Amino acid sequence: MKLMFIGKNLEYVRKLNALSRKELSEKINVSEQAIWQYETKNMMPEISKIYDMTSIFNVKSSYFISEQPEELLINSVDKHSIAFRAKNYKVSTKLLNKQYYQAMYLSNLTSYLFSFVKIPDNIILSLINNLNDLLNGNLESLNKKESIKETAKVVRAKILQDESNEALLFMLEKAGIVIYEKRINDSIDAYSFWSKDQTPFIILGTNKGVAVRRNFDLAHELGHLVLHRHIQFDLLSPEEYKTIEHEADIFASEFLLPEEAFKKDFDQMKKKSNPDYLAVLKEKWYVSIQAIAMRAYYLGLMSSTQYRYFWASLNKKGYKSKEPLDDVIEMSRPVKMNSLLKLYFDRNILTPQKLLNYLKVDETFLNHLAGINLKLFKDYVNENREYNITNLYK
Repeated sequence: MKLMFIGKNLEYVRKLNALSRKELSEKINVSEQAIWQYETKNMMPEISKIYDMTSIFNVKSSYFISEQPEELLINSVDKHSIAFRAKNYKVSTKLLNKQYYQAMYLSNLTSYLFSFVKIPDNIILSLINNLNDLLNGNLESLNKKESIKETAKVVRAKILQDESNEALLFMLEKAGIVIYEKRINDSIDAYSFWSKDQTPFIILGTNKGVAVRRNFDLAHELGHLVLHRHIQFDLLSPEEYKTIEHEADIFASEFLLPEEAFKKDFDQMKKKSNPDYLAVLKEKWYVSIQAIAMRAYYLGLMSSTQYRYFWASLNKKGYKSKEPLDDVIEMSRPVKMNSLLKLYFDRNILTPQKLLNYLKVDETFLNHLAGINLKLFKDYVNENREYNITNLYK
């Protein structure tokens, strides 16, 4: 049987991993021209090179010699609609392309996994569509800042029924947001987008490792999903980007620390400018001490003198990078997609091997790209493995 190498699959997985042709050529010790020929001319690489690429990309050898399922190749995400939370405005085109390809793959993977069950109505989408009614028709009459604040109040009331932010991630998943956790990039904390079928996504980075910072990332990305659904983020000027980010921060602050309840709590603090005293509020609201102080100052609950003293004290104590309770408060992690896969495996709706063979990837691929727990596969997978490419030549 003569095998055909499918170059477009290599190009796709290469871009998914943000590798240039030159970078890949150096990894497998061939010329850049050879990579170009693999991708555009469907030239069959040596078997050893295919093995090298399966190892680099964590895919099966069949990934390169058989067509990908059409549903995984759908252009399901608008490249301009991806909102990224970055340390700097300027993010490389290469990194933006990586985010786009990964967003598209995650969107298509999610649609495939959702196809086996009936998914409840999306609360977030319904909430956005009915915001004006929920605000008693006052949305148009409010200025921008006030409309963001009122929107945050309404969204919080619908999503979080209790006073704490402890279960924020779980409640966002319950409300219809698909959340994945993965290594992104040191310069990007998180990003979010709406797929073309109106499913909201938040992709969290694993580089922070602090529960309260993750909560702010979640609230910030929720702000983008609610406020900026139709914004073309990569076409914004630096000033426009700064404005959009500020709006998401206003939303996040109001959402995580609602004004009235927060004022009552803060008024009870004896030493308002002492970071150690504010740790009590951190434990209640699951928000960083720094965010608490900024919120208090913004609301006029701290004077300029107190605010300056707070930051001086924070730096002196070494809390800028690591605050009290950071080691104590457990960081929440996405559970929806892992739980869904466990349900499928338990009920034999889908088996680990069928899933991996369908996607033509290894479990490590799904772990790196989507944060799927490797233990899921170890618990369920049997010893029957895919034949390697040498078997296909026989």
